[in-house]
Amino acid sequence: MMTRFIGAICSVAFTLSSSAQAAPPEVRLPEKHRAFFKAYCLDCHDSETREGQVDLETVPFRITTLEQAELWQKVLNALNAGEMPPEDSGQPGNTAKADFLDDLARTMVAARQALSDSGGEITMRRLNRREYRNSIRHLLGVNVNVESLPDDGGSGTFDTTGASLFLSSDQFEQYLKLGRSAIDEMFERQTALQQEPRVFRVEPETTVNVESRRDMERLEETYDRFMRWKAGVDKAAAAPENREIVAEILKENPKLDLSDWPSPAAFQFYRHAHKLIGAPDPTEFGFRDDNDATFSFQGGYSRKYAYLKHYAELPHSDRGTYLKLAWGIRRIDVSPKPKNLPPGTYTMRVRAGVVEGTPSYRHFIEIGHPQRVNQVPVGFEGVPISSHQVTGTIERPEVIETQLEVGLHTPREFGIQERQPTDRKTLRNAYNRDKRNNGYGTPPAIWIDWIELEGPLPQTGPPSPLQAILDRHTNAAADSEAGRARVILTEFAEAAFRHVTPDPEFIDRLLSIFEVRRAGGDSFEVAIRTPLSIILASPGFLYLSEPGRDSERRQLDDRELAVRLACFLWSAPPDQELLDLAERNKLHQPEVLREQVDRLIADPRSDEFVSGFVHQWLDMERLDFFQFDANLHREFDDNTRAAAREEVYQSFAHLLRASEGGRLGKLLKSDYVFINGLLATYYGIEGVTGDEFRKVKLPADSPRGGLLGMAAIHAMGSDGIVSSPVERGAWVLRHLLNDPPPPAPPNVPQISRLEGQILTTRERVLAHQEEAQCASCHRKIDPIGFGLENFDAAGKWRTEDSYQMRDRRGRGVGKRKTWTIDASGAFHKGPAFSDYHDLRDLIAMREEDFARGFTEHLIEYALGRPFGFTDEDLANEIVSSAKRREFAVSEFIHSLVQSKAFRTK
Repeated sequence: MMTRFIGAICSVAFTLSSSAQAAPPEVRLPEKHRAFFKAYCLDCHDSETREGQVDLETVPFRITTLEQAELWQKVLNALNAGEMPPEDSGQPGNTAKADFLDDLARTMVAARQALSDSGGEITMRRLNRREYRNSIRHLLGVNVNVESLPDDGGSGTFDTTGASLFLSSDQFEQYLKLGRSAIDEMFERQTALQQEPRVFRVEPETTVNVESRRDMERLEETYDRFMRWKAGVDKAAAAPENREIVAEILKENPKLDLSDWPSPAAFQFYRHAHKLIGAPDPTEFGFRDDNDATFSFQGGYSRKYAYLKHYAELPHSDRGTYLKLAWGIRRIDVSPKPKNLPPGTYTMRVRAGVVEGTPSYRHFIEIGHPQRVNQVPVGFEGVPISSHQVTGTIERPEVIETQLEVGLHTPREFGIQERQPTDRKTLRNAYNRDKRNNGYGTPPAIWIDWIELEGPLPQTGPPSPLQAILDRHTNAAADSEAGRARVILTEFAEAAFRHVTPDPEFIDRLLSIFEVRRAGGDSFEVAIRTPLSIILASPGFLYLSEPGRDSERRQLDDRELAVRLACFLWSAPPDQELLDLAERNKLHQPEVLREQVDRLIADPRSDEFVSGFVHQWLDMERLDFFQFDANLHREFDDNTRAAAREEVYQSFAHLLRASEGGRLGKLLKSDYVFINGLLATYYGIEGVTGDEFRKVKLPADSPRGGLLGMAAIHAMGSDGIVSSPVERGAWVLRHLLNDPPPPAPPNVPQISRLEGQILTTRERVLAHQEEAQCASCHRKIDPIGFGLENFDAAGKWRTEDSYQMRDRRGRGVGKRKTWTIDASGAFHKGPAFSDYHDLRDLIAMREEDFARGFTEHLIEYALGRPFGFTDEDLANEIVSSAKRREFAVSEFIHSLVQSKAFRTK
């Protein structure tokens, strides 16, 4: 029944009108320039050569389409930038080139005017994942996991681009399921709030330490059994009848060394004990066989006992515990009983201190959902929920407090462990090294006094729209239950549809489903949930619709403007203040609109714009492409990755919300950073502690400050092992200088003569310029990348680099080559720089180029369609407006929102 109902809605929602298209306008480049065009453009860009995948041979002088106009605009840009004709080709005279450029520029202006009425179409689109999640949170006060929903577009497009936000009819079932889960959770949260919050407390000295002592007792008992069995094996081995057998065992295993007990080499002998005449039966000592006996000692007692004993004898173990990084109980779990912890918001408190003298990068804890394999704790499910710096001491512990959300499908158990890499092999290797040095293993760095989990906490702030609706009509004097249900469904549908009144027929059909449920025995509260969830799976909610014929261009009404503005800056529905202004038809007034933009930007909900736009503008998905080699970059774990990402967001947000207008160019160079204690530790900046990000002044010679000083940017320009000057140089051209390089040509040849050679990064990259098809792009890209080589693959500053050949398993083999980094270079056809600081200064001087690229991306994100040729004038106007206000980030927003394009369907 549900499938048929949703299908019926879809069939109506996707019935689109069509209208005849007007004849395309005509614009023409003067014919006198054809000879110039043939002489200086077609040698490289005819249909056969297609250099840079650009074919100009078929482009007409008569411009009738956006595609033709966009190609001519690329020609104009390339000529103006001095990139065409190439420097190794014949060059036109100044007069001829100037005439061509003058006429082509005027032609482009005429083309934009003529084609603007047919350009800039916005495809009606569904809510993207962020907007859906935020809309559900707004309506219900519930956080949903959107991973099961359709993907938001493809690579190279924003998740607001309508053309990529398609939806198949069978995916409505997924929305129905997710909506129903959110509705159920909202009701369960309200039920849980009727009870007093509960406190679950863990005292490690009565839990973890007790279990650790039991582990020690089991290891001691194993030790006793093994040593008795070993004594019998040793006795048998010494017997004359086993002399030849022992010799044969030693001959077959030349690495055996019985004198070096208890080394791994010595242990190997006891795996062959069954070959000895008169050897004791291992099953009589509680072991399955020789291997089990040997491993029980070697992999158990020998490996772990000294470690557990050392921790058990540490001071203050009678009132707390030390977190371990290796064997034993490495994590403290909080497992509330009963297991059915109700959904809601909880507070977790951890009282902790650091061990004096331990490395600062180990002064962090992680909170996550425990994972076990075969009942053995192995870490967290996925990435940690959060990480926190411990700044207290054992003598004066601090209480770390954070809030956690428990949803309907959230694991009902939490764990606390020392911050650590996901690669457990790295930890084992470090443990083994430490054990060789100190006899027991990795020393402790963090001491835990106790842990508390309290909740669910009382609701703060106003109730969600659905809860307010239900509260209003709980005791409503309706004529019947059906009347009460109709009012609830109507009001909720209007809220979900962003204040569009639902069709009465739609409500009738929802009401009939409610009545069937009630007749089947469901309570009112349960019966109303299905039709409520259908509202959340209907096109009126899932789609951002601005009604009208496809080809119609009209000014948005104030309600539509409120929706578009809130989606742009909050990725969420409009709030009551926006809706009230729209109701009074005041929102479109320029001064009111400006006040509202300032208000929306200042609201924490604009963090969604910051993360959503900045992440995609700067291609930050690459930050998650690689798992960093923990042996080389021990500190760049998931926590550092998250903090590095947040540094980028916080830096942009500061400029966006600056009271006097934060200058966009501060992203190119600044004398401050936005960091927390974790990043301060990573960057080696003193005096910053805690989990909150804050503005920190930098010394004059610091390489930090601006995007080029951020670990996230450099981590994106690497493969998790070594830096990539090519990736970094291309990123700077694309995002900072608004001069994106063309795509790499297919089938780039490998340079076989370099195979097996150990080269510096500069030597390795420059070798590619020997190939003609590579040189034209790499001469622009590579020098910039070389200027950033002082940052390693994980964004740490360095003055030297090294390289070592690796085998198939990734292990270093042969001699390592070390060299001093040379960060000097020169822009192609531009100024030279002596080091990274010079390079950053030169890039910072290109603020207007940076502003132009930023503007084009902002237009695309806000309008939900790719930046096009007809947007050139809009972009010019926005950049000019922002320039008059010293490129204040907020001014870019204001100028775009006030534009006709933003306020037009």
